[in-house]
Amino acid sequence: MIALKVEKVGDRVAVVLTEEAQQALHLSVGDTLCLEPSGDGAFNALTREGWVDDPHARGRAFLRRYNKSFTQLEG
Repeated sequence: MIALKVEKVGDRVAVVLTEEAQQALHLSVGDTLCLEPSGDGAFNALTREGWVDDPHARGRAFLRRYNKSFTQLEG
């Protein structure tokens, strides 16, 4: 069993995934995790890559990741 921590982040509540949970669910930052309730009170986890819904998401993620490098190259 994998235990996940629920935290308050700003005005939202977030579930913090451990590295083990992230690997088990095959998730990367920006992916979407959908939880579907089953009849017995449990949930089925469905994952989708985030860039599928937004074709520009990968580009924005790249720019966020390397923005510091780009800024250093400018100056």
